[in-house]
Parts: sequence; C-alpha cells; structure tokens
Amino acid sequence: MRNVRRQPCYVRTIGLALLLIGAMAAGCSFNEKRTNISPAFLRPMTVAVAPILNFSGEFQFDSSKAADLLASELTYVDGVTVLPVNRVIATLASQGKTQIESPEHALETASMVGADAIIVAGITEYDAYTPSVGFVLQMYTLNGSSMPDGFDAVGVSRMPRPVTTASYSDPHVPTSQVQLVLNGNHKEVRDLVREYAKPRENADIHLGWEQYLKVQTLYLRFCWHEAIDRLMDQERARRLHLAAEADAMEVPA
Repeated sequence: MRNVRRQPCYVRTIGLALLLIGAMAAGCSFNEKRTNISPAFLRPMTVAVAPILNFSGEFQFDSSKAADLLASELTYVDGVTVLPVNRVIATLASQGKTQIESPEHALETASMVGADAIIVAGITEYDAYTPSVGFVLQMYTLNGSSMPDGFDAVGVSRMPRPVTTASYSDPHVPTSQVQLVLNGNHKEVRDLVREYAKPRENADIHLGWEQYLKVQTLYLRFCWHEAIDRLMDQERARRLHLAAEADAMEVPA
C-alpha cells in the first residue's frame, strides 16, 4: 500500500479553479520505454490544460512554471496530443475570465479549443524544502460516457493497479480525478522518485536521483508525472466499467 496521504474529498469544488500553463518544454532525449505513460485511450486524444490556481498560501510558488511542467509531463502519455495552454488562456480571456469556473465551463472551454478533454489542477499544499506537494488533478471529457471504437476491455482488465472508479454518466463531474499529497520524506515516495529518476539521472552526475528531491522544479515534475499516471489508471477503470455495462446490455433477456 502506498504511503501517500490523501486529501479531503472537496475535489468537486476546488477542481474547477486550477493551475496549469505552458507549452511543452522537454529537452532531453529519454528512454521512451521507461518514461512514457501507458495510454488509457485506444485512439488518439487531444487534451487541453487549464490555468492552475494556487491554494497553498505559498506566495513564492510559480504557477506559470508549474503549468509548463505539467504540460510537458502530459506529453509522455502515449497517444495524447497536448494543446498549447496559451490557446486555453486566450479563449478564457475572450470571455473576460482567467480560470475555469465550473464543470460546465470546463466542458465548454474544451469544445471551444477543439479538445476531446480538458485537465484542471490545483495546488493545495506546497513546501519546496521538505519537499511536499499537495494537489488535485481532474479530467473532464467531452461525451465522457461514450466508449471509443476498438476499446479493449480484456486488456484494461489486466492493468496492474486496481483503482476506484467514480461517476460514469454525469458529464458535470470529472471522468477521472486524483488528489494526493506527495511528501519527499516518506520512504515510499522516495522510492517512487528513485524509479522516476532512473532514465533521467544524467542531468546531474553529482546528485544522481536525489536531484529530483533537492531541485524544486524536478520534484514538481515528478509529482505531475505520478499524478498523470494515476489519472490514466482511473480512466482505464472508467472505460472498463463502461465496457462491462455495454456487454450487459447486449445480453439477451
């Protein structure tokens, strides 16, 4: 069991006012087999990311940089095209807004920018020196209750980590969501950081994998990667549930 403290379930409220900016800025060529996140979708998906809100009370937190890192890590999901966050920002500006304000607004914005889904995220706790980051990550999917062609229910059923599924039919709740606090002092979190760092350790040969605990931006990049990985697990579970429902409806009475 992962030693990760979960946050209170106020995700439906704060998930709609959140943090993320940026175009993709990766830079290093990594081993894709060890860095890519296995897809939850069997067809290409276009995903938008919304501006992030800082609920942590830490005024030194750089929301724009954090959003750049989230967008960058999202590009490691196989089969996902990430729209530039500036497109979302421009769309919001045309409405006289700076952030997503409701589930309906999230879906409307996704449609306006031509995305299949939109991710909204919020930082709820931030300590750069521990390091410790608390966050909420949500995905709203257009036509979220429908199944894509070619969905492999058997393959999804073999995924390694069980997850709890949420609502499957209400378009005004997230199709997938993650809420966590990742504290770098916890052994199991450090083990996750070490695993994440394996194909990336060439960035600083002196610090090795521990650079991802000591450098603020690198730890935040790890946090986003972990969140996205879990979000994709949620999405696979959701689609497995929908596949089971569809099979049940086809069984003759």
